[in-house]
Amino acid sequence: MIRVAILALSALALALLGVAAARSSAEAWVGHQRRYAELSLRKGGSGTPEPVEVKQDRFLGFGDDRIDRCRSCHVAVADPRFAGEEQPLRTHPSVAPHALNELGCTVCHEGDGRALDRDLAHGKDPFWPEPLLVGAAIESSCARCHLAPFPAQMPHLRRGAELFAKKGCLGCHTVQGIARGTLGAELTDVGTRRTLDFFVRKLKEPAFNAPGTLMPRLRLTGEEVADVAVYLKSLKGRPLAEDPVSHRIRTRRWATQAPREVPVTAEAGRQAVEARGCLGCHKLGPVDGGLAPDLGYLGLVRDADYVAAHLADPRAHTPGSSMPGFWMAASERRAIGIYLTSLASFARPAAPADQYAQLCARCHGVKGAGDGPAAETLLPRPRVFTNAKFFNWLPEERAHRAIRDGVPGTAMPPFGKILDEEGAQALFAWVRRTFIGEQRTTPAAPRRVPERNPVAYSAESVARGKAAFAERCYGCHGRQGDGRGPNAAEMLPRPRNLANRAFFEGLADSRLFESITYGVVGTGMPPWDVLPDAQRWDLVNYVRHLSSTGPAVSERRK
Repeated sequence: MIRVAILALSALALALLGVAAARSSAEAWVGHQRRYAELSLRKGGSGTPEPVEVKQDRFLGFGDDRIDRCRSCHVAVADPRFAGEEQPLRTHPSVAPHALNELGCTVCHEGDGRALDRDLAHGKDPFWPEPLLVGAAIESSCARCHLAPFPAQMPHLRRGAELFAKKGCLGCHTVQGIARGTLGAELTDVGTRRTLDFFVRKLKEPAFNAPGTLMPRLRLTGEEVADVAVYLKSLKGRPLAEDPVSHRIRTRRWATQAPREVPVTAEAGRQAVEARGCLGCHKLGPVDGGLAPDLGYLGLVRDADYVAAHLADPRAHTPGSSMPGFWMAASERRAIGIYLTSLASFARPAAPADQYAQLCARCHGVKGAGDGPAAETLLPRPRVFTNAKFFNWLPEERAHRAIRDGVPGTAMPPFGKILDEEGAQALFAWVRRTFIGEQRTTPAAPRRVPERNPVAYSAESVARGKAAFAERCYGCHGRQGDGRGPNAAEMLPRPRNLANRAFFEGLADSRLFESITYGVVGTGMPPWDVLPDAQRWDLVNYVRHLSSTGPAVSERRK
């Protein structure tokens, strides 16, 4: 029985070897090598063909130890007689002064060099991070040795790097040794983790993998998207041309250096605006990034100190801002402020319709729907003028004041230097006729709102307000009061960010009590008049706590 079992196992082993040999001889790479031998003889080759075998090359000189078996199919890469043949039997173009036998294939083309199956070798496995690079995409691998600025022989990589800077990406993202942005993801070695297709889609649809992202949809043509994707794919950490010690010294020196000081002049500010990529989002003269407010009339609504402070910490002025805080010296921020505020040469149109087109439509939209080109990057979003319920409830004087004085904590600037009180009234009257349509037909019902908060601001009152907030308010305003509650995404306008200090420090307690008691018509804020007065005042004090505005401010704004 034992002998029979041994014979059976031996026969099975022989059968399996036979099957393996048959499968091996049927694999595509075997056919390619036989075809190469056949064509080689026709092209005047020697009568002794190369053996049909897996052609494995090992490369130690560029990055990690790599194994390439690509020549098992691409057997003619170094044979100049095959320049006109179809792949995989085509001669590789010259890469002088580089040598193919020193570089190999995957250091430039990526893919899976160990695989013999075509699809796997080309990296079509969805879990393989380095699919085959072809055409212009191969330029992304040039950056593994060639450092920026890239030469003209790499036009797509070079243009992608220029666009990355021009569109302001350096302000949001960190790229070690290049940029210090803190608002977006770090991109130092993102090319090792993401595919070229991922970058293309991310640039076209920023929210596809990150709903709620602050990343805007940049104004890029299809060719520009492809070039920026090539540059992003090139970001793979330490270049192969730099030894680890030199790289460590260079990046440590970069990480600890101080921002560059510049002359506090308008010309230095102009150069900084250009170098920092501000016009990748903003509009200034004929250049329009299409994503952020127009800077052409900034000097008429803000001063240089405000601009410098805003550059230092945009979210200190507008908590929902998607603008990054740039790493720059105070002198550079001041220079930018001087430059931008020196451009105050805005000629106010006479007609309200033209005023709206130049001052308002960029945020509020040409049809008043709150969907202007800059609206996507603003939080809170611009008011929707077609919301007749809200604007027929809103007191006219508050609308006029918002135009004249702006709305702190939002992107709404004060237009008081451009429009006087009469001009503000005329503009809002035009907005009402054009977008709101309906007129208030009945006077607003009188509201009982005490002028002062009878409940002292204290830790005990704040604690009671917090408990009431958790029970009644967090679903819209969020547990932290930041307007990001579980119901917020389905609401328009979005719930107010109660941590917005700039907005709340100018509001009287009576205004907060009124909104809690009577709600805000035309929004998702309901009336909470069913709550005892004392509990509503506790909520007012808790909002003061969330917004860091402390005890009641003056009654100058209602």
